[in-house]
Amino acid sequence: MHPWVWGSVQGLWSSGYFREAVSVAARAINAQSQAKLARRDVGEGILLSDAFSPSAPIRGHPRLRLTADDGGETFKNRHNGAAAVARGLYSAIRNPLAHEHDIELEGNEALEYLAAFSILARWVEQSTVGNAP
Repeated sequence: MHPWVWGSVQGLWSSGYFREAVSVAARAINAQSQAKLARRDVGEGILLSDAFSPSAPIRGHPRLRLTADDGGETFKNRHNGAAAVARGLYSAIRNPLAHEHDIELEGNEALEYLAAFSILARWVEQSTVGNAP
């Protein structure tokens, strides 16, 4: 697991608070992403969807770059895919956990969610930030 994920949830996990562990991991990635991008106006899926956009950065909208923009399809696919994963994780996992209080998670399901957030954390950490000229 990526340290942003596991480092933020170890105590909760060992105490059996699986739902809370997943929620905390999602918030930790959001906080790291906001700090890296120097953006606090939006967060979570919206922030990362915008940041991973393959379009050029514009003022106030820096981009996360997994690779250099060579204009090729692989560059576009990787960034569109990362944006879609981020939107999906926050929309389908984090938001229901935050707003529907009757959801409980078994350990195996929570671990799968943490693994998915771990991939996202790795992409955010390994990306470079591209700013508008």
